[in-house]
Amino acid sequence: MPSTDLAHGDALPTAVLDRGGVALIGGGPGALDLITVRGLSLLRQADVVIVDRLGPVGLTALLGPEVEVIDVGKRPGAHTVRQDGIEELLVRKAHAGHRVARLKGGDPFVLGRGGEEVLACRAAGVPVQVVPGVTSAIAGPTAGDVPVTHRGAAVALHIVNAHGDLGPADLAALRDPGTTTVLMMGVEWLPRLVEQSLLNGVDPSTPVAIVQSATLTDQRVVHGTLATIERVAADAEISHPAVITVGRTAAAGFLDPSASGTALRGPGREAPAESARPAAIAASAPVLIGCAHGTRSREGRDVVRAILRRIGELVPGIPVREAYVDVQSPDVADAVADLSAPAPDVRTREDDAAPAAVVVPLLLSTGFHVNQDIAAAVMGRDAAAGAPLGPDPRLAEVMAQRLAEAGTHSEDAVVMGVVGTRDPAGQAMAHEMGRVLARRLGREVSVGFLAAASPTVAEAVASRRAAGARRVVVANYLLAPGQFTSQLEDADADLVAAPLGDHPLIAEIAVDRYEATLGA
Repeated sequence: MPSTDLAHGDALPTAVLDRGGVALIGGGPGALDLITVRGLSLLRQADVVIVDRLGPVGLTALLGPEVEVIDVGKRPGAHTVRQDGIEELLVRKAHAGHRVARLKGGDPFVLGRGGEEVLACRAAGVPVQVVPGVTSAIAGPTAGDVPVTHRGAAVALHIVNAHGDLGPADLAALRDPGTTTVLMMGVEWLPRLVEQSLLNGVDPSTPVAIVQSATLTDQRVVHGTLATIERVAADAEISHPAVITVGRTAAAGFLDPSASGTALRGPGREAPAESARPAAIAASAPVLIGCAHGTRSREGRDVVRAILRRIGELVPGIPVREAYVDVQSPDVADAVADLSAPAPDVRTREDDAAPAAVVVPLLLSTGFHVNQDIAAAVMGRDAAAGAPLGPDPRLAEVMAQRLAEAGTHSEDAVVMGVVGTRDPAGQAMAHEMGRVLARRLGREVSVGFLAAASPTVAEAVASRRAAGARRVVVANYLLAPGQFTSQLEDADADLVAAPLGDHPLIAEIAVDRYEATLGA
């Protein structure tokens, strides 16, 4: 962009910004003060400019002194103005009769919340026009020599808001060698993104590139694979803003003429022939599918995946995958179907071979999810289901450690808090676990349920108080934080220990259940 006074430059093609109207103008990332001719024409007419941190902020220095420039830039964990405040500001300035330019980084409609701002303006009767920009989802990788498409190598592009869990479509894109996946706003989430990808069958050797501060003077690019990128990024101290690109074209030296990647040829989708579905593993190593309940708690999801990672470390030659019976995906039935073939109607002598997959319930007792959801998932498939984690003396050891960490004393009365089940066998398993914990602690342990069985945890706590206990503590017989955690805290106990959580003994039990299912 030439250094010129935007208020008095040469005439541009007609584009009108009326008083009381808003122009939502897209720009480019980083140092690229990109703006279209139409966008520049509208910006010249504005008397209020509301600008993002990563927008073409260099242009604002060229505006006349009479133009009000308002910075509403957002930084991770620190928003100058909340999104609803930005929308209110646009409407208020327009209703005051101003010509308002909303100058955004990248394209307003690509993870830029531009649609929300358009809706807010139009709902308030404010006319608004949108000018496209250059999204950093494409410009960022390009600045780092990473093409997002390339004939014969990458014929599709998938852009993800990576601030959270990946969805089924995201994982399918990551598994598809013909698709480039761009992860936006994901640097702080990188360990979680890598862990979830590997637990859902994405090839660990898949190339990954991260471009930090794309187009700025401090731009840096690092390359690795899905298996190594977490360490590579940590060693290089990569931080935001950054764009993560996953796929063939993210390989180091992809655009080097001597590299094999550029030798790939093909007209389009036909070239990468590999399936986007996770392949079933050969008979020598049945897949271990760790099946948990599922939770909306971010902390709870992290705990379950950390346990699965520990399981994988204990059995490095065995593929480990995640599955759930509620709330989260993949559903256990879908995971089993992806990783095993239908069982034959007619059995042969060769059918004594190991199944393709073994579901290990990351659940603490039997009940509906074990007897119905998991049983139905393996029925009619080349798959088998193991026993739940409890009861087991190692679980008592973990609970004893959590009680000690919480600061309990030997004279405290203990209530073991259990989720609960209507299944009599599951209730019996919980009571047996209570007896195992009592032997480990050397004192009485009462069992209380949070749902579907009695006594409740609150009733068990009250009973121990009525019996004369000075302090009552709850041994937390939950695997991970989730919806039941607050119920334990509401049981009027003096202290509630942490859930079992990510512990080496939990992973050890899961591996034992896997091996027992295979007859090892």
